[in-house]
Amino acid sequence: MRDDLVIDVDDLVGHLEAVGQFAGERPVSLRLGDATVNGPMLVSGSVTGTIDGVLVRFTATAPAHLVCVRCLAEWADDIEVAATRHFSTVPDEDGYHIRDRKIDLTGPAVDELALGLPPAPLCRKDCRGLCPICGSDLNTEPCDGHGDESDSPFAALKDLFDSR
Repeated sequence: MRDDLVIDVDDLVGHLEAVGQFAGERPVSLRLGDATVNGPMLVSGSVTGTIDGVLVRFTATAPAHLVCVRCLAEWADDIEVAATRHFSTVPDEDGYHIRDRKIDLTGPAVDELALGLPPAPLCRKDCRGLCPICGSDLNTEPCDGHGDESDSPFAALKDLFDSR
């Protein structure tokens, strides 16, 4: 089986400005809060030779399932990230390096996708969320109030906030 994200860089290392192109696909499964990626990750880009390694410029794209943190609306969207990374024979802070004259872009691409996921997805910038009393979606159903709240043990505190 051919692995398009494991790239032979032997002919590029030490050859300044020598360039190679690549494209590949890999399954990915990520979750960050209310954002989930579970499907194919497409990665493409270029590899350029440097004195001590290679410089990789790539774009990674994957389908995401998102849930609004305010109103709980769900939707699907593609997450796309662009990144640049230098590989040499010495491992970087993440442990990625040239090994056996090859680089594996799977880890760096997954890392960049994870960083590209929204930590608190919003269905739209002006999302009004849910009514804290009845749970109505305030974006689609106006909430007309909930009657007399004087029976609430917190009713006395209401005057403190209304007096401003």
